[in-house]
Amino acid sequence: MNNQEKFLLVNLESFEERYFSIPGGGIDPGETLEQAVYREIQEELGIEKQSLKLVGKIETPLKFLFKKITLNRDGQEYLGSERYFFGFRFIGNDAEITPRKGEVRTFKWVAFDQLKDYLLFDNQLDDTSEKIIGIFPFVKK
Repeated sequence: MNNQEKFLLVNLESFEERYFSIPGGGIDPGETLEQAVYREIQEELGIEKQSLKLVGKIETPLKFLFKKITLNRDGQEYLGSERYFFGFRFIGNDAEITPRKGEVRTFKWVAFDQLKDYLLFDNQLDDTSEKIIGIFPFVKK
């Protein structure tokens, strides 16, 4: 969330242009969840740890199964995923946000009530909104 109480969304190159998501990624061997979060944000968007103030996190992951196996990394197929949610206040400058070429097409800052226009995957809006409210309860009107 930035100072205007908007949330950062990314459009990955693997998505159609109208689909967005909260930034995220996988955990490397030997990494903690928190280390992975900071690394992924830096890799995907160029945002350094000092530009983020941790507000909170949701201890229970969001678990889901893929309708069909669509994720194949290094020859390993995945049947589903667990997503942990961390909430940050972005205290940096938008000029430092540099989407990673070949992975992130673009990004947007979006108000909570506009998430419905961007989080278009099955159940994505409800699941993500619930986690956001858990970390930033004042956004629910």
